[in-house]
Amino acid sequence: MDNCDKPVADLATGDALKCAWDKGAGALSTVVHSPASGTISDWALAFLAALLLLNLLLLLFRLLMPRPL
Repeated sequence: MDNCDKPVADLATGDALKCAWDKGAGALSTVVHSPASGTISDWALAFLAALLLLNLLLLLFRLLMPRPL
């Protein structure tokens, strides 16, 4: 049995994060490289990853902008 097939409650925090990262990276790779073969789950994970990256970029942009006096 693969470690990622276990319930999340049975995994250590590091293992759960590694499984989530692997699933997200695999979904994003599938959607980018062969969009027609991606499942709805792959598309949903890729969309959420894109929103997360956009949010982080906006956060960094707002931190670097000077505040008006």
